[in-house]
Amino acid sequence: MTMDTNYKKSFFGSIIAFILGTSCCWLTSLAVWLGGATILTGLAAFFGRFNTIIIILSVLLFVLGIIQLWTHRRKLKRQN
Repeated sequence: MTMDTNYKKSFFGSIIAFILGTSCCWLTSLAVWLGGATILTGLAAFFGRFNTIIIILSVLLFVLGIIQLWTHRRKLKRQN
C-alpha cells in the first residue's frame, strides 16, 4: 500500500486545524464584539426546544460512524 501525499489538502487541513485549535482564544472575544450574549441566548432557547431530537440524532450518527468504521476495516482485512 503506497501513501500518496496531497500537499494542497494537507496545507488546507493544517490551516483549518489551526483555526479550530485557536478558536477558544478568539471566538469568545468575537462573540462579545458581535453582541454574543444576545445571540447565544436566542440560540440556546431555539435549540433547547429540540434538545431530545438533537441527542437522538447525535447518538444515531455516532452508531452509523462506528458501523462504517467496522465495515471499512472488514473490507481492508479481506483485501489483504
